[in-house]
Amino acid sequence: MAAARRAYLLARVFISYRRSDTGAYAGAVAQRLAALQFESVFQDREDIALADNYADRIREGLAESDVVLVLIGPSWLTVRNHAGGRRLDDENDWVRREVALALELRKRVVPVLFDGARVPDVQSLPLSLAALATTQGYDVNGSYLERDLDDLVHRLERDLVAAHASHEGRQAGMAAGRSASSPDFVRQLQFIWMALGVLTLALAVVPYFAPALPRLFWVFPATMTIAALFWWLYWAGEAMRPARPRFS
Repeated sequence: MAAARRAYLLARVFISYRRSDTGAYAGAVAQRLAALQFESVFQDREDIALADNYADRIREGLAESDVVLVLIGPSWLTVRNHAGGRRLDDENDWVRREVALALELRKRVVPVLFDGARVPDVQSLPLSLAALATTQGYDVNGSYLERDLDDLVHRLERDLVAAHASHEGRQAGMAAGRSASSPDFVRQLQFIWMALGVLTLALAVVPYFAPALPRLFWVFPATMTIAALFWWLYWAGEAMRPARPRFS
């Protein structure tokens, strides 16, 4: 559990926001995450160096992130470009591209709602962002900004610790399965089966040379021999089976 609790210290958080909508809050969110020991917080203004390729850095930041916070204010859905069109309808709009890529990469996406905003309904979103409509959001009251941000970060910590512990459990289970089907393990089972077989034969023969001994000494080791044989056959088959494909 101690290792799991340290997981969030290494968590990379990507903050997606529209400057005209929640730009005033983005810095406060980043500072609060850093203050509460999240090691890496990606925020475009701060994390993209001069002369860096903006598109590449955004993609890298999203790919490496553990959590994506989508800051949504009252105008996030409706803000318009110079031509009068809704910016979210523009496929080249970077907020749209950030959120769409985060959803495509199956990142942990958390809508963070400011100033009474709500998670947009699916009809008002482009198709590539439709999954956002059914994503649980978190409300932040601007009058209690520090309190709500602290609570948000602690909830992120709790969820990341739980996810890390679950991942470690799955990894341990897969490692146990791999070790059980390894050649060394199969050879050990074969040796145990053969040793029990020799013992069974010896106990079956010995009473003929020592009539005072019970003649059924061999029954128990024979049962164990059969069990060991079946285990050996099973794990030998598993070791020969082609590796199962994994899907992320």
